Amino acid sequence: MFRRSFMLGAVATLAGCSSTGADDDGRTVNPGLRGTPTASPTPTPEPTAYGAGDADALGRPRSVVVSNRLVRSERVTLRIEDGETDVLSRTVRVPPAGRTVLPDVLGAARPYTVHVRTADNRRRTIEWAPGPGGDDLGIDLDGGVSVRDAYPGSAAPSFVEGSTGGLLASSGGGAAAVLVVDAPGDGGRVRIAASDGDGAAGLDLRVPSGSRVPLPLSVPQGKVAVSVETDAGEDRRGWRPLEDGPLYCLLAEPPRLVCDLLVRDVLVENATDADAAVDVAVDADGERVLDRTVSPAANATVRVRTAVPPAGAVTVTATRDGGAETVRRSLARCPARGPLVVRLPEGGGIEVGSRAVGDDR
Repeated sequence: MFRRSFMLGAVATLAGCSSTGADDDGRTVNPGLRGTPTASPTPTPEPTAYGAGDADALGRPRSVVVSNRLVRSERVTLRIEDGETDVLSRTVRVPPAGRTVLPDVLGAARPYTVHVRTADNRRRTIEWAPGPGGDDLGIDLDGGVSVRDAYPGSAAPSFVEGSTGGLLASSGGGAAAVLVVDAPGDGGRVRIAASDGDGAAGLDLRVPSGSRVPLPLSVPQGKVAVSVETDAGEDRRGWRPLEDGPLYCLLAEPPRLVCDLLVRDVLVENATDADAAVDVAVDADGERVLDRTVSPAANATVRVRTAVPPAGAVTVTATRDGGAETVRRSLARCPARGPLVVRLPEGGGIEVGSRAVGDDR
């Protein structure tokens, strides 16, 4: 009996006391948590560009821009070295007619060795160093592997010789029409002029070799006539920036104004239940680039790869049944960003056109 009374009294005493393990309302609290603020999660640090803290650090780290000029998906492995030091090793997938950017990779102004290998074992090794104009490392997949110093649009004024003539848009001027000057080989002087019904303007550029320079232009978005002139010749083209998107000036001999820099495949689609044969010829800017007999099986498609280089005007001629039926179509306007298509429909005839690609093609 005395034992029972003691136990009950002890419980009553403990229940009525105040201790460091309970709140005023009697709730039990872990003393280790009392007054301790909730810790914020530690943010994941952004990756630092290689060499960004060194004495030869660049004012702006340089990115690697991989552009797929083909109309089918590509996978490429990149390895960048600084002497004996591995800077980057990465395999990336680049969508058809698209690009993949690896931002802020190189942070120091020094030469790098760049190894490029595609999934079908096309390889190239180059030496590349950032220039003073803010160029990124541009790698083009175009049936081979080519390299550009890829400049941002903000660098355009540094290439203008003399007055901009009111043609170059200010960097803070919002959306502008863009003309991209692509110099796969030698650069040099380029005269660019644009005109519409209300007037004309022009400017002179000095473009570096092996470079790609986008120029934001202050021109009407509806329709404008554009001309380019170099020591090797000139070219002219009508341009509707709002509908067509960027226009490209390919510095060749002579220079050419083209819709894009894509190297297109040709798809020959047989939608009939019988095997077929069709003669396909493609002319790009007046030059025959494809002349082949293609024989797709019933309900099958044959892809002629890397057949049509960048061009301002493309003409496709398709003939079947020994010449009994011929279709010729000129794609003077910009074709869709994808392959050219020759289709043999089930009801007979020949259809010629182009088809935009998706990232999953």
